[in-house]
Amino acid sequence: MINLDQPLLAYLQDDPKLAKQIFSGHFGLEKENLRVTPSGQLALTPHPAVFGKKEDNPLIKTDFSESQIEMITPVCDSVEDVYQAVSNLHHIVTLALENDELLWPNSNPPLIPEEEQIPIAVYEDGANSSSRQYREHLAKEYGKKVQLLSGTHFNFSFSDSLLKELFSAFRQDAETYQDFKNRIYLKTAKYFMKNRWLLVYLTGAGPAYMEGYTKVSNEETIGEGARLIKEGISLRNSSSGYKNKESLHIDYDTFDGYISSIREHIEAGEINSMREFYNPIRLKNSHTDQSLKGLAEKGVEYLEIRSIDLDPLEEVGIAKETLYFLQLFLLTGLLSEDMELCPNNQEVADLNEEITALFGLSHPTLTDCSGKRIPFVEAGMAELDKIEQILELLAPKNKVLHEVLAKQKDRLLYAEKTIAAQVVANIKQRGYLSYHLDVSRDSFEKSDLEAYRFIGAEDLELSTQIVWKAAWKKGVSVEILDRAENFLRLSKKGHTELVKQATKTSRDNYISVLLMENKVVTKKILAEKGIRVPFGENFTDIETALESYSHFQGKQVVVKPKSTNYGLGISIFKDEFNQDVFHEALKIAFSYDESVIIEEFIPGDEYRFLVIDDQIEAVLQRVPANVVGDGVHTIAELVDEKNDDPLRGTDHLKPLEKILKGPEETLMLSLHHLNWDSVPEQDRVVYLRENSNISTGGDSIDVTDEMDSYYKDMAIKAAKVADAKFCGVDIIVPPNPTDYEKAAIIELNFNPAIQMHTFPYEGKRRMIGDRIIDYLFSE
Repeated sequence: MINLDQPLLAYLQDDPKLAKQIFSGHFGLEKENLRVTPSGQLALTPHPAVFGKKEDNPLIKTDFSESQIEMITPVCDSVEDVYQAVSNLHHIVTLALENDELLWPNSNPPLIPEEEQIPIAVYEDGANSSSRQYREHLAKEYGKKVQLLSGTHFNFSFSDSLLKELFSAFRQDAETYQDFKNRIYLKTAKYFMKNRWLLVYLTGAGPAYMEGYTKVSNEETIGEGARLIKEGISLRNSSSGYKNKESLHIDYDTFDGYISSIREHIEAGEINSMREFYNPIRLKNSHTDQSLKGLAEKGVEYLEIRSIDLDPLEEVGIAKETLYFLQLFLLTGLLSEDMELCPNNQEVADLNEEITALFGLSHPTLTDCSGKRIPFVEAGMAELDKIEQILELLAPKNKVLHEVLAKQKDRLLYAEKTIAAQVVANIKQRGYLSYHLDVSRDSFEKSDLEAYRFIGAEDLELSTQIVWKAAWKKGVSVEILDRAENFLRLSKKGHTELVKQATKTSRDNYISVLLMENKVVTKKILAEKGIRVPFGENFTDIETALESYSHFQGKQVVVKPKSTNYGLGISIFKDEFNQDVFHEALKIAFSYDESVIIEEFIPGDEYRFLVIDDQIEAVLQRVPANVVGDGVHTIAELVDEKNDDPLRGTDHLKPLEKILKGPEETLMLSLHHLNWDSVPEQDRVVYLRENSNISTGGDSIDVTDEMDSYYKDMAIKAAKVADAKFCGVDIIVPPNPTDYEKAAIIELNFNPAIQMHTFPYEGKRRMIGDRIIDYLFSE
């Protein structure tokens, strides 16, 4: 176990709980992607307005260029969580782009215009904005082209509980806790700086670039006007990449020395501020203005690795295994012996990084401090062996981490298995632009398949997931207060909103909710305002309701619970029905509520109008649960086949609900002299429900743009009667839509499901989640 800190390892081994904590921490990612046109040109359009002001959105910003989107995850407590977070942001951004634009998946740019046409990020304060002035400085000092190089920054800190335990055991004389943290992070950063060439080799993915972008001595021409660094790994991490003009060598032995050495570079005019300090790893504190003075006063809070290329092999630009390896790499820095830096250590480290970036696929010989030449694989394996020793001592049963390490060893031994080599193989086969555009289009399609869900929150109702996604799109932070209740706290710039199940908010008063929940009261209030509703009667016991059979016999009626939602427990009789069937419908309805309504059936098609703040946001035609016969399969088999649609699920976790085979569906079939074993003829539509609720397996068809304004005004009027800001209005439109007097409102819904509008079975998607966030956080 050479070069590992034996006292520290022994201390961790003696405390299994502490040994486990060593693999915990806090994680964050900042991922940059260029926006491109469908043909691979740099998109020159403004930053998408849907994300709001870039100054106000902490999650989705621009980097140097207006064409360069930056996605910033919240601080997460695990690799799994931060990977889910960056995946969600990637999907949100991908689907929000306009003009068929795509996210370019490589760190190296696509087709770019002349230098003067590359758009620098624009801010509300214009030329007076400090962010704009800084970017103007970068454009002048480095040129705009090099600023288009994109990548991923990995932010990491050890857990406070771990550091406090280590502080109590390994503090030095008169050392404060912050002093100890500074020392620990400096030690880790020192290890990183010496061995960063290995990360470049294992994570580099950008040896190809368009002709005219730059020129490297060992390049070759490939198809589509592109160039390739022969045996190269990463243009971005070479001297032609995203670097300061000169290597800035920093004192990593003490925190004061670290601060002083950076200040000297600033005072010498080599950089204008801490922001321009482009070392591949930086010591940071998130509770300051990111200035050198702020860092000096507050101390180190986390480390930022800046050298990770975008990975075109991965849908979201980085692999989960890469994140695990980055954590292990930094952990090795903590657990390695504190090395003394020889005088030329940083020059040697710079040289090894440069050689790896330009020649890594050929496994070039490296150099140590003494000038000794070291075989590439031997040097890399020495560091990977340290990680293996740590895992064997502290996490022998962690299969995931052992598999991650094994894959890195495989890549070290076989260059063709590296990310860079695989990317090169794809480019040579398909062309630089063609390959990357294919990757971008594939990423869009995958994002579209995931559009209805928020990864990591699949246990929440779909409406809640949609609002969460919209919140992140708009830069609103989200906190789960109660998962079981789908209760969220949304916050932005000091403004907080509590939201339950997506549409239960402070904007609706309690009496409005109670009114809409009670169908009897709803009908009375609407009728008093001249809005037609079905007449009917309310029953509180099944015996009395059964006695009313003779009154309703021969009529078209609806039997439904008084206060239930989602269309549950409803039976509709359009044709003749007997007392036994009537009794069965009552039993179903009373199983959902202590009070049941029997009312007239209004002929026509049912539509759901979504009203938010006295405006119509969406209109759906809702088609009852159904299957179409093929003359071969039974109704039960046809239901199973339709339910196999990946967009159908249960408990409102997918856009469409599965069709059930419950008592309501069985009763409906019996009314048409069918059962589950019946085989309907070709193209015959068999309805499993009379009610058209999507939550009982129905199909949703968006008709917002085509709907007659009369019915839209009718829905708005009904919502106003209930004094409801969020309201689902169910209207029966007669067979002849211009027979306005025959229309009726059958229900108001205080908690309307929004997924049916956002992801209809047919028609345009309506971004209801965006509308909710805009309404709640309107200025």
